[in-house]
Amino acid sequence: MAIRLGLRVALLTVGVLVITGSAFSQAVHSLQGRVAFPNGSSPPNPVRVKLTFNGMNIYETFTDLSGRFSFTALRNGTYALTAEGDGETFETTTVSADVAAFGTAAQVFTQNIQLRLKAGKAIPPASTVEAYDPNIPARSREEYERGVKDAGNNKPENAVKHLREALTIYPQFYSAHVAIAEQYSKLNRDEEAAAAYQRAIELKPEHAQAYVGLGMMLVKQKRYLDAIAPLRRSLEIEKQSSTPYLFLGLAEMMTGDYGASESNLLRAYEIGKPGLAHIYLANLYELKHEPSKAIDHLKAFLKENPNLPEERQIQLREAIEKLRKQSAVRK
Repeated sequence: MAIRLGLRVALLTVGVLVITGSAFSQAVHSLQGRVAFPNGSSPPNPVRVKLTFNGMNIYETFTDLSGRFSFTALRNGTYALTAEGDGETFETTTVSADVAAFGTAAQVFTQNIQLRLKAGKAIPPASTVEAYDPNIPARSREEYERGVKDAGNNKPENAVKHLREALTIYPQFYSAHVAIAEQYSKLNRDEEAAAAYQRAIELKPEHAQAYVGLGMMLVKQKRYLDAIAPLRRSLEIEKQSSTPYLFLGLAEMMTGDYGASESNLLRAYEIGKPGLAHIYLANLYELKHEPSKAIDHLKAFLKENPNLPEERQIQLREAIEKLRKQSAVRK
């Protein structure tokens, strides 16, 4: 059962998480886009995309198989989108994205990221490694590629039709199961998404991608306890991404496993330096009645984000001061 956030956590919820939450709740705008090579093809593997605002790390996500990403609950402002380089083919690439809406109606903004190739590097094939599997019939591969293209054009319903056809022809197509799960999730067809992820896991239990997708979806649904097993399994397979550590640490915190949460949130920060790791750790240490450690992480968050708006800096310092008072009372 998920823990209840009491008065102690309310301090951080109101005073700190406002920076990444309430600060953006004045509007519910969304920012979406696609990461692509100069010729328009999608990278063969998911790309980590970071969103920053006034120098502050806000969110981090990975692209889907079509290279798409999205962020929600954003207020007006100019953001920076950074696609992290892969160390082999393309450089880390940053672009600006303006979210400038009039009125109170939610709007969707689009900003794509064109990757910069490393010197002397050529664009890799657009198809995934699995598409070279000789067991996959040509027609199934064609339907899969059409589905990925529709997903890249933000047409999830059309994408589902093509991906379903690809799977009808070749039910063992792992990447098609993962891709259709992502599209079902976008359409809020959660049961179908979960079933598709599970089928992918059955087909290739040694691959991490479906475990991560399932775990992240469950966390977003606030099914924290259910999310823990697939996220832990993904990290037994692949330990180089900060995202599953971050989502797992949050799920463990929300289910009361503070020791495991601390370890995984620290690991998430060690790998990818996501600003949210400091926020989650501060929240965790406040729950553990360790205000001095919570203060350390809030200070680190301030130091790493020197261009925060003055209002946000004030809120953060007020949260630190309240934690200091808690610490003094305990002494």
